[in-house]
Amino acid sequence: MQGKSKWKDPGIILCGVLLLVAAIVLIWWPKDVYIMGISLAGWLMFSTYFIWLLIGVIYIFWIEKWEKK
Repeated sequence: MQGKSKWKDPGIILCGVLLLVAAIVLIWWPKDVYIMGISLAGWLMFSTYFIWLLIGVIYIFWIEKWEKK
């Protein structure tokens, strides 16, 4: 892996995406917005489980392709 930039590493990039999604959820945390009796932050956390799964799958394929180079 010599000569490859650390900033182009799939793990670093996807970690940044995860932090961004988590920050968006936490920004909504103190808001008193409720949908069907559940806080908007709760809905955002629930919906991001699917994003975490998708990001995990993307990471697996991306890192395999990246390591073959």
